[in-house]
Amino acid sequence: MRSLQVSILVPLAFIAACEREPTIEYSPEFEDRLAAINERYVFADMHAHPSRFHRANVESITPEEIGLYKANGMHVLVANISTDMAFSGGYENRDGTEVERGRHKPEPGAAFALTVDRLQRLRKTFDDGIAVFAADPAAALAAKAAGEVAVIPALEGADGLEGDINNLHLLYADGLRLIQLVHFRANELGHIQTYPYSPGGLTEFGRQVVREANRLGIVVDLAHANTETILDVLEISEHPVIFSHGGLKAIHEQDRALTDEEIRSIAGGGGIIGIWPNGSSVPDVAAMVDLIEHVIEVAGVDHVGIGSDLRGMSSYAAGFDETAEFRAIARELMNRERSDDEIGQIMGGNFFRIWLEVANNEPNGLQSIE
Repeated sequence: MRSLQVSILVPLAFIAACEREPTIEYSPEFEDRLAAINERYVFADMHAHPSRFHRANVESITPEEIGLYKANGMHVLVANISTDMAFSGGYENRDGTEVERGRHKPEPGAAFALTVDRLQRLRKTFDDGIAVFAADPAAALAAKAAGEVAVIPALEGADGLEGDINNLHLLYADGLRLIQLVHFRANELGHIQTYPYSPGGLTEFGRQVVREANRLGIVVDLAHANTETILDVLEISEHPVIFSHGGLKAIHEQDRALTDEEIRSIAGGGGIIGIWPNGSSVPDVAAMVDLIEHVIEVAGVDHVGIGSDLRGMSSYAAGFDETAEFRAIARELMNRERSDDEIGQIMGGNFFRIWLEVANNEPNGLQSIE
């Protein structure tokens, strides 16, 4: 096995997970049915931090982590950099120094530089042939045909832009294809769902970013945004948006969750809601599929997907576990008598549809990773 440079910030359970294949047994009948669905649809994880590349001092996403995605038939994953960590800490630098969690005031340019550094780790993932850069949907389809996993570079919280639209252009040139506007702090773009609560919606800079993301072909992600920010984005975005990962208030009252009204608003613009396997609020895969079923009931099967938040949470729903058992979700959907097409949509087809629509507007004037 390839040696790993692993930060002490990486849980031992993660290391163990990457060193073993998924352990759940699936029947031959299930495997055959899933393979047929997998052939027709792109399976996608709308939100993840594989190998904790965004916080740990690793050179790239590890082959073992990508292997978990391959073993579960996943074709595309969105790899997120939490750029607000420049303000909140909880990461390790390349020289091995740790930045403890707390309140930090980074120097101008530091948050952007941190973002670029993490994008370089994704670039190495691609350069080393561990995964394929998902420059556009066509690249993802080519990767799927070759049996490889395609990775979409993304921001979780656009704090790394530092209020400068030119930085969005630079990050696009470095491979950025999806942008979650806010994370755990109100920033130059908008406001958040979680404590400390602050009133307000999308800022003028946030509006500028959404419009430019539309022009560039960057998918906009509303996860962690408060209601005002969500509604403001929906008002101005020319393309459907996603809410990549979270829960539902109708099922479990918590900050990181959408109301039914918010679900309808996002779906009304053609968008999708990603359900996560967060072990603190979703005890097992059956409960996760309960949330998926609720979105279907409220908005329809065209408007739901999966965002695992893999390596971004301390615990995962039983049955999904540290080994990222995406197949267990598909099996539970089969148990609920969902059709092959419905399962394909939920497992990633819906996300891929939106990505196709957004990326069709991609300009030719900017360079990206070869």
